[in-house]
Amino acid sequence: MAKQPHVIIFNPDSYRGDVQGHLGNPAAVTPRLDEFVDTGGAVSYRNAFAQNPVCTPSRCSFMTGHYPHVHGHRSMRNLIKPHEKNLMSVLRDNGYFVFWGGHNDFVAIDEETPYSHYCDVKYERQVMMDGVVYPDKTEDWMRGAFYTGVLDTSACTGPVVDVDGSWVNGAVDLIRNGSLDKPLFVFLSLLNPHPEYLVEDIYVKDIDSDKLPKRIVPPNDLSQLPEIVETLHGRLGCDELTEDQWREVKRVYYGMCTKVDAYFGRIVDALKERGIYDDTLLIFMSDHGDFAGDYSLPEKSHASFQDSIVNVPFVMKPPTNEECTPGIRNQLIELIDMPASIYDYTGISPGYAVQGKSLRASLAGDEGPIRDAVFAEAGDRKDEAGYINDQVLTMKPDSFYALQSKGSITSHQRGSYGVMCRTLTHKYVRRGYSERHELYDLTNDPGETINLYDDNSPSAIQRKLERRLLDYFMTTGDVLPFKPDRRE
Repeated sequence: MAKQPHVIIFNPDSYRGDVQGHLGNPAAVTPRLDEFVDTGGAVSYRNAFAQNPVCTPSRCSFMTGHYPHVHGHRSMRNLIKPHEKNLMSVLRDNGYFVFWGGHNDFVAIDEETPYSHYCDVKYERQVMMDGVVYPDKTEDWMRGAFYTGVLDTSACTGPVVDVDGSWVNGAVDLIRNGSLDKPLFVFLSLLNPHPEYLVEDIYVKDIDSDKLPKRIVPPNDLSQLPEIVETLHGRLGCDELTEDQWREVKRVYYGMCTKVDAYFGRIVDALKERGIYDDTLLIFMSDHGDFAGDYSLPEKSHASFQDSIVNVPFVMKPPTNEECTPGIRNQLIELIDMPASIYDYTGISPGYAVQGKSLRASLAGDEGPIRDAVFAEAGDRKDEAGYINDQVLTMKPDSFYALQSKGSITSHQRGSYGVMCRTLTHKYVRRGYSERHELYDLTNDPGETINLYDDNSPSAIQRKLERRLLDYFMTTGDVLPFKPDRRE
């Protein structure tokens, strides 16, 4: 068997798919990511999609390689259980040294199943923020927009190391100085650019507000949008924000992405300094996106599927001994294709059925379609007690998540479960507990503000996508274990 590659997953939280300079965004200051694609041997997928628009269920999906409905991973409180095989435990069981730097949000940890069940090292944060001056958040609009502002670092005499920087420091030290007796699996699960919208001045200084893409303005008739988005408008009070205020939110968000880009560059540099860059399978990907002012909303929604929050960056470099044609791909892919690709490149049989597809042929230059459609699921079923995140009850009543939860509760009580079927040209969303289904022509309406769904006279494309959604559930409804049970 050929030498197994080192594997690194660099996983920022809430990073939109369009904030990448090499994809043509003039406001995105992402030099290290762009270099990774332009000269670093990587492939960037323009049309990569998460299987859920929220952190925990998305991570559960891409770490197992299963769609959310297979094991009910749709909520913030249903994490991967010890009996559920996943990428981290499989690679460790197959001889990898597993380093985990970052927050959790995908596996259930308790006294019986500590972090050591999944990794060799769970790196503890070592933060240094002495001298940093936080902005004075006094204006009411900031709270509903989840905006805090820009950190002043001019008085700092030493290094400024936030939580993410600490985790990156740990990974860099491992790459530079750790033993290579075993292949490395490094999972860096960063917090940035997850709101609150807050970033150090050094990262936002090069963001040109005049170059920022125009936000998607909601239609006057909010019934054109998903119900949960309409109700959040009233609760968060963001309709009153000016265009300049929304532009400032986006500017700081882009600065947070620039910060992530700089951290990613440190990992690339460490790999090259150790001489193992060519031997490494390196992936940059997020779990979901962020509205950042689109539809007059911050953060994300727990039950809608706009491209702002389900289209994510996915940039992958295989080891250099593997065939690869670097550049940009327009094929549709899903995040569950990530573990399938890693198992393929490492030669590991995970011992269970993975629903994703390996991207190996695509990276090698095959321009044929990988998928005819991609899918996402979100929301809860009516009166589904296991869906409710009761942690918000302990938060301050006027805090962002308390406000967001109150704005969503009516929709969730009625049942907010929905499923997205998206092709390169159209998006169809089927709702389980209302007739507020959605159909968008993405060629003529990329902002998804004109709902073409018609229950009385369905179009040919609507009927086609309805059938495709039925096929999706029929072909992915469950998975059988590889090992059959004895019947005696």
